[in-house]
Amino acid sequence: MLLLFFTIFTGCKKISKLISNKQVFWDLETSGAGKKEHPKAFASTPKWEQILQIAAIVVDENLQPTNQNINEFCRPRTSIIAQPGALLTTQQGIRESLQAKNSSYELITMINNKFEEWKKENDDLIFIGHNILKFDSVVLEYNLFNNLYFPYIDRKNRGDTLNLARALYALNPSSIKTPLTARGNPSFRLEKLAELNNLPLESAHDAYSDVKTSIALTKFIHDSDPESWSQLVMTMNKDNAINLIQNKKGFCYLTDFGGRIKLEALSMVSESSYSGWYNSFNLAYDPTPLLEANLDEFKTLIKKKNRYVITNQHPILLPGKLATNYEPYNEITSDILNERAKMVFKNKSLADKFKHMEIDRQLEKEDESSQDNYFPESKANKFSEFRQQEVIKNFHEQKTWEDKYKVALTLSDPRANFIAKRLIFDESPSTLSEQDFKMVHRELHDRLVINQERPFTTIPEAMNQIDDELTKIESSDDEEKDKKLKILNDYNTYLIFLEKYFKSKNAKPLKSGTELIKQIFG
Repeated sequence: MLLLFFTIFTGCKKISKLISNKQVFWDLETSGAGKKEHPKAFASTPKWEQILQIAAIVVDENLQPTNQNINEFCRPRTSIIAQPGALLTTQQGIRESLQAKNSSYELITMINNKFEEWKKENDDLIFIGHNILKFDSVVLEYNLFNNLYFPYIDRKNRGDTLNLARALYALNPSSIKTPLTARGNPSFRLEKLAELNNLPLESAHDAYSDVKTSIALTKFIHDSDPESWSQLVMTMNKDNAINLIQNKKGFCYLTDFGGRIKLEALSMVSESSYSGWYNSFNLAYDPTPLLEANLDEFKTLIKKKNRYVITNQHPILLPGKLATNYEPYNEITSDILNERAKMVFKNKSLADKFKHMEIDRQLEKEDESSQDNYFPESKANKFSEFRQQEVIKNFHEQKTWEDKYKVALTLSDPRANFIAKRLIFDESPSTLSEQDFKMVHRELHDRLVINQERPFTTIPEAMNQIDDELTKIESSDDEEKDKKLKILNDYNTYLIFLEKYFKSKNAKPLKSGTELIKQIFG
């Protein structure tokens, strides 16, 4: 008799056929790596950063590039301050950036239109890249949102080569070479994986080069473990992930916390209040105390025993039989694991407790957030609440900024209204009325010049970072020392100009491109 929990997932091949014949490999270079939104935040977020370069290549079912691709740069927005470290990483100075042929809006419009065009050609198109789910996708969402486009363009079908690489390492560590972190954990930085595994890498931190390396890494992972391939890629599709979670009493879920990679044996209890998120229980623990506990006791007992599985984040979901190959499940019999899975799988009592706990947590968050001054651009999910989608569509259809401004004035939602005017301030400031120009200028002064903690990089903060970087580089033997010093000194000159500009009570609309370069650098 086959054990329920430890059977191989049936129907994996059938599921994997639903994977698109084409994928879009893509990557971004941005204005920075992000910051914590507030001191209590667990991790930083890149959502306030600007896209400065996008590269994307559509590949066929054999991962061969087609003639569909993008490799474009844009000029920095006046209202967004790049982190000096980002300029050093890409080796692109502010003068070069200001000369890019595309404005930010032009680039974002191009991305939106190209991605939508490719999706129409193939409904199951998958968007994939390296570390895109935690970084690039977030940056893309907020850049779309801040340009009044629907933000969730890639949510249903997306994958991450970082997840694939971690999965290959978990299943067969000897098949992929990885560097180690200071803590002795494997690192999966793309350029290091390429170097150690003899993958092509033309130029690190160039989006187009990184895309080509991500494609090569994907081929490498497939060739290293073709038997597991269908299971690793099938959950790039959200519906496949949901189907598996809802129909398997037990499965293994790949996790990464603090660089430690683990396979956890889980069983789904219920769908969360967040659509596509599932409350799952770790079968390393006896669920009996949780079933018997009241709500207050449950909140204490559940800690470290539950796991959210997010179905549109390319979760790596593997057969439950693998659990006994890993700690602590190798010390638990299959009979016990199966019994625990039966106890918690879609258990109504547990589901109700999870529901009440989530309600309480949401109320706590709302109470905390009510005390914060959220910026209009802080929540991309608010796009659907603007309730003027036809007006926004009309905004994009207008050919001139004068006509776009007329449409922007009809946006009744104050958040959408401000986002539109800030966008015009960056793209065509002379279009704004004197009143609106001063309003946005004053707001940006308060955001960028005043020396206080913000969720995004401010001018004083960037200047301090420049000083730190200059000190390190001047005392180093770096072969590119002179180049880096010039990048930093030019950027400092740019920031001094912006600081003076936003402090001025008589500021006039700025030019762009080469005219702005002349104004700043002479």
